[in-house]
Amino acid sequence: MHQFPRPRARRLRPTVRDTWLVAAVAAVFGDAQPVIAQRVDDNAATSAGDAFGQAIGNERVGLYTVDDVRGFNPVDAGNTRIDGLYFAPVDRPPNRLIRGSKVRVGISAQGYPFPAPTGIVDYDLSVSAQADQVTLGFERAQFGSRVLNLDVLQPVAEGLKVYLGGTIRRQNRHEGGSFKSYIASGGLSWEPYAGARLAAFYGRTRTYDDEAAPSIFPGGDYLPPQIQRRAMIGQSWSKRDNTQELMGALARLPFGKWTFEAGLFRAERRFDANFTDLFAGMRPDGTTPNRIMVADANNLDRTLSGEARLTRTFGTSSLAHRLIVSFRGRTGNRRFGGVQRIALGESSLNFADERPRPVFAFGPDDTDAYGQATLGLGYTLTAPGRFLFDIGISGSRYRKTLTFVSAGLVTSVRDRPVMGSMTGSLNLTPTLAIYGGHVRGFEEVAVAPANAANRGAVPPAIRTQQTDLGLRYAVTPALSLVAGVFTITKPYYNLDEQANYRELGSSSNRGVEMSLTGSVRPGLTLVLGNVLLDSRISGELVDSGRIGLRPIGSIRRRSIATIDWRLGGGKSPLSLDLAAESFSARIGNIGNGLSAPPRETIDLGLRYRFSVAKAKGLLRLQVANVLDDYGWQVAANGAFQYSTGRRFLAELRFDL
Repeated sequence: MHQFPRPRARRLRPTVRDTWLVAAVAAVFGDAQPVIAQRVDDNAATSAGDAFGQAIGNERVGLYTVDDVRGFNPVDAGNTRIDGLYFAPVDRPPNRLIRGSKVRVGISAQGYPFPAPTGIVDYDLSVSAQADQVTLGFERAQFGSRVLNLDVLQPVAEGLKVYLGGTIRRQNRHEGGSFKSYIASGGLSWEPYAGARLAAFYGRTRTYDDEAAPSIFPGGDYLPPQIQRRAMIGQSWSKRDNTQELMGALARLPFGKWTFEAGLFRAERRFDANFTDLFAGMRPDGTTPNRIMVADANNLDRTLSGEARLTRTFGTSSLAHRLIVSFRGRTGNRRFGGVQRIALGESSLNFADERPRPVFAFGPDDTDAYGQATLGLGYTLTAPGRFLFDIGISGSRYRKTLTFVSAGLVTSVRDRPVMGSMTGSLNLTPTLAIYGGHVRGFEEVAVAPANAANRGAVPPAIRTQQTDLGLRYAVTPALSLVAGVFTITKPYYNLDEQANYRELGSSSNRGVEMSLTGSVRPGLTLVLGNVLLDSRISGELVDSGRIGLRPIGSIRRRSIATIDWRLGGGKSPLSLDLAAESFSARIGNIGNGLSAPPRETIDLGLRYRFSVAKAKGLLRLQVANVLDDYGWQVAANGAFQYSTGRRFLAELRFDL
């Protein structure tokens, strides 16, 4: 019998002549620059360059998130970077360690080394920020949750800075129940000479006492009944406990017309206790004949990844060249499986159906080991203000071995994919540019969900491709319009009739996306975005009618509008903000006979800036989901959960 364990607890100095070209090319190609830490005056809306997705601290704005870009998940696909360098995640990095992120798609991916079909999420390290700070934040988050944040970035010697950050959170969940978490992070950053940087960092997140909320699977083409929000209908003993760690080091060393960049990252996630509460075959009245609690423990997901990149820039200020040689690699292993499925039988969503805590006895763990090494070569030609052309090619060696101990089955796969990209942009006039490109990639697939017979299994990586075309138009010097079309194709994985997670066909996402961002007058900022998606599956199962034409969880439209108005022509201490979001209906099951209705939410907020002695302060108030819209979210495996209701948020932030 396996019980849940207790929580565990000579310098190279470039000359001025050598560095001018590097600086100019960096400005043209958009090399990643360290972000300023989230301070009193930081605002995700006013700093957004487009409406495709940006986050600063606890603020987010845009059409896309780190979990959803053009209908796919770039984190699951492994398309993530830290300060522009490749790393393989096991989950979202700790919040304090990471100060912000940007989604790179369309024109924002132009000139970015080795783009990916599912888009790229580029994280900014807190230790990489340039401005010194001591920031203390207090939050009264949703439903009375309490959060304390601290960020300190201070010089300790010439060119040497130390970063310390932490969060203590007591969170009340919108589905009922609560959890506790803390984040601790730190790092060092050293600038040995102008333009050079060496950094090392560590971050740890622990989340515990986290009761599992029910995942609802309707037994037919009907929606669940409207459940009372905030009512805890899970099991009090289903407390999840997980720890995540991320550590690494990176370097950026320019010398003459060359720049050497490297990053090495180790990520780990441990689940000491994990539960999934499944309402399978739910009836229209909210009852189920088959409630199952999936219990798991001792799970581990660990990766070691990184990139070494050598860049050579040459040319003139009117015609510049960039050559990149890159080596990227990752290796990792996972421990999963050994789950215990506890049949609770007849149950209901309409009241707290508490059951006695069972005795847990888990089976043997299964394992997944993988590795990939990629050598890439890239070339960019640019004429500032006229055109940009970028081409890249990469070759990989890939291996994966899955061992299913209980079945006595070992499966291995090896592959040698070749990836490539060709992108470019052309300025037709000083205010109008067109862009486009084609990218072929090699990406991971999301793990099998909790309701799969092969829960936790990870299929081999897949080949993907993307083509996009669009334009950017400067409506005014401060207001920019981006509009484009795209198509992405990749194999489609989900559950078959026997609940096995496997390839069911091919998926294609075709879409039109639009962004209008910038200032329309002093103090008034707009971030408007819209994406129209046509997601389809093709293959034998669709042709035979065994599955529907569209993927579970897919939508046809998403629209966002964020307005930030700082009074007094942008000089007042008071600003008001409005954020609206609208979704079309969302496909609810594999046969496409069920859809979650469209949803609209509106958030209203204000910011007031003030001073206390030498400290700058910010009071931020917000009412989220003002109209208390009740809707349904649908996961890719068909699980329904109701949306978050109206909530009041308050934050005090001080720059000391």
